[in-house]
Amino acid sequence: MRLRTAMAFAVAGVTFALVAAAMAQQGLHFVGTPTVTATKTSTQAFLTASGEVAGAGTTATATLSANATVTTGCINRGSKDQQPSGLQTSTTTTSGTTTFNTRSGRGRFSVSTVPITLDRTCPDQMVPVLVSVVFTDVTLTITSQTGEISFSFGTVDP
Repeated sequence: MRLRTAMAFAVAGVTFALVAAAMAQQGLHFVGTPTVTATKTSTQAFLTASGEVAGAGTTATATLSANATVTTGCINRGSKDQQPSGLQTSTTTTSGTTTFNTRSGRGRFSVSTVPITLDRTCPDQMVPVLVSVVFTDVTLTITSQTGEISFSFGTVDP
């Protein structure tokens, strides 16, 4: 009888180990490849990432972060197709976070960074304009009860 109990325990132990190994391979992961889009107007710019994860538990948090090189300029009011003058370049960081629910550990997300906006005055009643923004080190991080994963988009130039 003791031998049967030992064998049953050994079998149960092996089964548990196999289930644990299978679960580890199916932990928090992206379903497909997440995407990122950049939106830029003459007054602001931001990023939005979206995708799907599995193995996330009941909720998860998506964080999108980036460094940004921002170029601003000034244009005369009423001028059409004028090149901005007085160009200034600065660097900043931006990020955004959202928490989303999952169903059976699987969930879709969409997260946007806080918009980079104009913070400039121009002389002679000229209008400030956002000339360009280049986002670098664009990183998406998903955090849940089951772990953390990241995806790097590199550089995004809208």
